[in-house]
Amino acid sequence: MATVLRGAAGTESVLPGFDRPVKDDVVQRYTDYCPIATGVDVLGDRWTPLIIRELTVGARGFNEIHRGIPRVSRTLLAQRLRTLERRGVVHRDAAEPGTAGQYTLTPAGEALSPIVWAIGHWAAEWMFTDPTAEVCDGLSLIWRMHQQAEPAKLPRQRTIVHLVLTGDGGAEGWLDIDAEGMTVCKDDQGKNVDLAVEADTAHMYRWLMGMVPLTELVTSGHARLLGPSRLARAFPTWFRTSPFAAELRQSARRSSKSAPMPWLNV
Repeated sequence: MATVLRGAAGTESVLPGFDRPVKDDVVQRYTDYCPIATGVDVLGDRWTPLIIRELTVGARGFNEIHRGIPRVSRTLLAQRLRTLERRGVVHRDAAEPGTAGQYTLTPAGEALSPIVWAIGHWAAEWMFTDPTAEVCDGLSLIWRMHQQAEPAKLPRQRTIVHLVLTGDGGAEGWLDIDAEGMTVCKDDQGKNVDLAVEADTAHMYRWLMGMVPLTELVTSGHARLLGPSRLARAFPTWFRTSPFAAELRQSARRSSKSAPMPWLNV
């Protein structure tokens, strides 16, 4: 059976046994009497800032949140969500019979969101590097493309895009685009493909993050688009620029200036 993933309006989840009492995770607390220490109690683990990120970009159902953070176990994600709910950062709407609950940020959570994104902007300029083999995940990349889709610029007529990502973390998927938005399919739905995109996974990450234009990947042979030229030209415009693009470019300029000159090694 095909797995279909759509935006917040169409992605719901069922977490078996979610309503059963489950012991909350134990998060190390800091004893320093300081607001910073209290903030670290909330944000000081690997997954919590990423949960805030997913809720900020529109994820609502449990499955949808997990799809954006595939490397966290479902059990641990459920524990983190319960902890955030208990701390007043996340609100979970009570699920009606036969439906899944939805998560939203509380006012405290919304106030925390810019702090999480500020961490990203800082890291983009000072700590971020090109994607390594360990972080390349083609399916996650396709989901990120779906999250960064620009509804106003998507084709109004149904358009099927077949994505073939190669190299480390390679994967295959389909973007089903219509007037209602963009759907991600992991399995072939048997529909006629209008545009095929074949590209190296790591280089597509660099494009989606705003580090290089898609035309550069095509020119260098790291990507190719097969289909009508009007769709190939329009394809990169269907996606929003990464919010970290400016910092990433600044980091690249700084690195190029500090790179040793070749003749110094002679």
